[in-house]
Amino acid sequence: MNRGNGPHRGAPGDNDPLGGMDDADVADMWVMNPDTGSFELRAPGGGAVDAPGTTRPRAPGGTSEGRRRPSAVEAASGRGTGSDQSAGTAADAPPSSRRRGAGTAPAGRAGARNAAAGRDKAAPKSKVKKRLKWIALTVVGLIVVLAGTAYGYIKYLDSKISTTAKNAGSEGVPKAEEDAFGRRPLNIVLIGNDSRKGLGKKYGAAEHTEGLADVTILMHVSADRSNATLVSIPRDTMVQIPKCVVDGKTYPASNGPQSFNESLANGGPPCTVSTVDKMLGVQVDHYIMIDFTGVKKMTDAVDGVDMCISEPINDPVLPNQGGGTDLKLDAGDQNLSGETALKFLRARHAFGDGSDLARIKAQKAFLMALTRKLKNSASLTNVQGMFKIANIAVESLTVDKGLGGVDKLISLGNQLKKVPEKRMAFTTLPVEEYPPLPKVKVQPKQPEANNLMAMLRTDTAVTKDDKPAEQQPGTPPTPEVPKVDPATLKVDVRNGSGVNKRANEVAADLVGRKFVAVSAGNAKDGKTHMTSSITYPKGRLDAAKALAAATGLPDSALTESTSTAVTRFELLIGKDYPGTAPPNNAAPPTDPPKNIDMETADKNICAPKKNR
Repeated sequence: MNRGNGPHRGAPGDNDPLGGMDDADVADMWVMNPDTGSFELRAPGGGAVDAPGTTRPRAPGGTSEGRRRPSAVEAASGRGTGSDQSAGTAADAPPSSRRRGAGTAPAGRAGARNAAAGRDKAAPKSKVKKRLKWIALTVVGLIVVLAGTAYGYIKYLDSKISTTAKNAGSEGVPKAEEDAFGRRPLNIVLIGNDSRKGLGKKYGAAEHTEGLADVTILMHVSADRSNATLVSIPRDTMVQIPKCVVDGKTYPASNGPQSFNESLANGGPPCTVSTVDKMLGVQVDHYIMIDFTGVKKMTDAVDGVDMCISEPINDPVLPNQGGGTDLKLDAGDQNLSGETALKFLRARHAFGDGSDLARIKAQKAFLMALTRKLKNSASLTNVQGMFKIANIAVESLTVDKGLGGVDKLISLGNQLKKVPEKRMAFTTLPVEEYPPLPKVKVQPKQPEANNLMAMLRTDTAVTKDDKPAEQQPGTPPTPEVPKVDPATLKVDVRNGSGVNKRANEVAADLVGRKFVAVSAGNAKDGKTHMTSSITYPKGRLDAAKALAAATGLPDSALTESTSTAVTRFELLIGKDYPGTAPPNNAAPPTDPPKNIDMETADKNICAPKKNR
């Protein structure tokens, strides 16, 4: 038997290690084995050629023992693997297969060229597939990293938000009712805290921890988000501050009227919220508080607020005199940010008669300009700008736990963006001089203050829509209240609200409306109830509806007694009790009180001039 390049040409099927390819270019068949690092003579069919003068031991059945391990390339192509060999050796294959080797390319140079050409054609496709695979993996990985980064950043921002309880104890104020589509209005208290904590005497006063409610605004957003009313509460308004319980500490109710801004010192914003609840008769849903540093950072974040200054402003700090911010501004359009914006908001003697009411007018003009800036700011339309504002906001704001998350603040912002500027009204709670301290303190002016708050409690817009009124699809018609003589209704009033003497108050109100209030006391089971209800005698549904209308309860609160012996109506006051309707079922006002200072955010209002 010849091996190597002997003179004998092996016929097909002979034991010729070249597989009969005596016409092949031998130089092309020397390849390096990646497993051993040495060069081997390789036939185009994939088999290794023994070096001249070597023999292989044969295993039973004519196979070789100690056969080399196939290279990675061979394994990938199926050459030289056990799976191919087990299908049949050259000796076992049919004649037609043995002629060229089972599963191999045609013998000879043509076969080698065809095999090489096949590899050349396959290689680009394989490379393209690999590139596409790596691109896909890279894109997926990038998406995962970005998503993880965004999530991590949001969690980081969430961890920096300061939160507290919403209020410092329930005062029995009912939550705003849903409209026909199940939507509720929002009542949000905005607080500007004048705390100098960490600022030394930079702003003309010693440091104190909680600060005072220097600026307080009740923002009412309608259930359909079509309008909003922002009511400034003068800081010097004399009110009864309720008992406040914050973080387990009890702050007693004020002994007589006190300045509204002092509510913040009784445990922080929760007590201010409770004071608003009690004072204005609305349930606040959320609060947002910002301090001196926050004002400066936020105005910088939106690249300043463009203000109209009607005349030059000079508010010097005078020795041994109160007030003064060292604010200096020229007349005309000015961009206020940072320290200048803070000075403008704090200035009193630079506007009007130098009172807090004059300052509120200047603050209102600033807030209207800020509203326009926020709604039109490019910073709010790009990711970088949003992250910048969000990062500053979480460092500067304190909010109730219901807003304690970036996602919740963004959701609130998106709701407020729906309100058109021309239907966002800025006004001030109607007040008058407080007789014991005229020229210094004020008190709510009646009935104007109550009329304004009645519009908010009934979700009545103080601005007028320029669209014609249309009946919205699915809006149920207003039910007609049955005409029943209230003197024929004997009512037992039961208190399940958790508020002391609530039954006595409601009973006295019913007597004033000509109802017969037989008794007033606590709920029969002695428990606090979340919902109010009316239980009525059999067959007296119309009378029950009249009582429900007078007390502001829906028809769903009515339950017919199962006993024929019951002849009196039982009114159970729950935590949701909405209070009583105006006397004689008078409709709530549809227009704001006359002579109140009200503007809308679409107007460019100049800062008020100083009185001469």
